[in-house]
Amino acid sequence: MNAASLDQLATAPLAALGLCALLLLAAPAHAQIHPVADIRQAAERFLIEELDSDTAEDINIEIGQLDNRLRLAYCSDGLNARFPPGGRREGNTAVHLQCAGPVTWQLYVPATVERYAHVLVANRSLPRQHILTAGDLRFQRIETSRHAGSYHEDKSALVGQQTRRNIRSGQIIGTQHVTQREVVSRGQRVTILAENGSIAIRMQGEALENGTLGDRIRVKNTSSGRVVEGEIQASGHIRVAL
Repeated sequence: MNAASLDQLATAPLAALGLCALLLLAAPAHAQIHPVADIRQAAERFLIEELDSDTAEDINIEIGQLDNRLRLAYCSDGLNARFPPGGRREGNTAVHLQCAGPVTWQLYVPATVERYAHVLVANRSLPRQHILTAGDLRFQRIETSRHAGSYHEDKSALVGQQTRRNIRSGQIIGTQHVTQREVVSRGQRVTILAENGSIAIRMQGEALENGTLGDRIRVKNTSSGRVVEGEIQASGHIRVAL
């Protein structure tokens, strides 16, 4: 056997492996090719269904580019779509498509999902410790998929809240910007309400701490000098156990 024959035997296994890999990724020349446009549509259809088509006007989906030279055997049994493990539902993401049969292939289709919502922003510059009213707020459409902080879409969740800091006009108001309105201030004269069933006793007291609705604060009975702890009521009274 000459040297040329030995070289052909040595390279044959490598050539066979290369051919197998090519067959796994590409359709045979005689087979029907699955259109790239159909692959893109399958990915987009999956995202629309997953992200709730009822709010489609607030969602923008862009399917990434696929090589038009892609040659995958036609998938007559349909394409199964899902998010890859750890895949995001918004921002830069991907859709895992897998042919159900009769051929076997799978593909990751890149996509970008932009979600929009009308969120509440400050209608004007607001000072610290300001009690929010409906007139202090207005709606603004933003891309929430790229907004890292919290936001509100319902005015009733903010009206009556107190600002923690200065807020500039047009700023998105998140949970970190507001707190419950301060009902009682330290040093304020308050009514201590002690109840037990049908028995209710009212006493005058002095708040030793600031507090919002539902907070438990320390108060001093101005008659006895005794310090007790009670819960702030909507009326401003401090309710204590009798």
